[in-house]
Amino acid sequence: MPGPEPHPLDSCEDRCRLRLTLRDGRVIEGLHNAVAGRHFLHRTGPGLPLVGAVEGPIEAGDIRAIEVVTTRAALLEQGRELLQGPRVPGREPVTRDDFEHRLQTLARAVAAVPEADWELQIRLKRQFEACAERIALGPGKQAWMLAEARWARKSNASPTMADLWIEPVASRSCFARPRPQDFDPDPAIRRRRVPPPPEVRADPFSVPNMLAALLGRDLKARITRSGDPPHAAAHIQVDMPVKGRARFVLIGEPSQGTTGWRAVWDGNDSKPGLRRRRLSEATEAYRRMLAAMREGCRSVQPDLFG
Repeated sequence: MPGPEPHPLDSCEDRCRLRLTLRDGRVIEGLHNAVAGRHFLHRTGPGLPLVGAVEGPIEAGDIRAIEVVTTRAALLEQGRELLQGPRVPGREPVTRDDFEHRLQTLARAVAAVPEADWELQIRLKRQFEACAERIALGPGKQAWMLAEARWARKSNASPTMADLWIEPVASRSCFARPRPQDFDPDPAIRRRRVPPPPEVRADPFSVPNMLAALLGRDLKARITRSGDPPHAAAHIQVDMPVKGRARFVLIGEPSQGTTGWRAVWDGNDSKPGLRRRRLSEATEAYRRMLAAMREGCRSVQPDLFG
């Protein structure tokens, strides 16, 4: 037994804009929606509700002529341009170098727009963010590129973190220099860890070795802020086994060829805060923290293949 006749709208893209001439003489225009084999037109315009009106399901026999007003691809491009503004000239990125160059170009375009023209600035920033999303470049690294582009408008010198940020360390989720591999379209390459230089691995007081020393003494520790590069300076938060907010921040900074550390109480000077500090300083965990600061990492491995 022969199957049902194909519907004349079956060959039309979903979400394209159509103009239909019906057998009753009406001409209707709207976005085509196909739902469970049935066809509808979402219409907007004068005389219709603010959210529009849905025509359908439209029967095959009701249609006399079909005209594609706007393809789905063209509608998507119109929406993109409305959100992101005219596309900044340049080839579509494919390789690692392409993505880095394209993002630098877009960041410079954002930086070149005067603050008064904030609408264009927002649209260009959306172009930058859309490109960054294709390689999963994090917000902190996006922020670095945008800040670096602003810096380049007033200086030819390569900026440090202190030039671009409020201090020489920052949370990596907020602000961090992108690594070359961060621009690679291959996620496996982006995820690869790059070991610190041999001199950093050899220093028992370097940032990664101090973290290892604290963790090796069964302390609850984590890096909260990093310098540029991350092994140059850091803040390491060490939690104490005392109820409430009881923790110290170890501040590591370069000092005479090694990394110097000092402990700062990360709490307030209220009565409860000072009480928690006294209790923390009486714990075994505090003594282990001081020992780690004095001795550093007990075993270092300058040569990864040694």
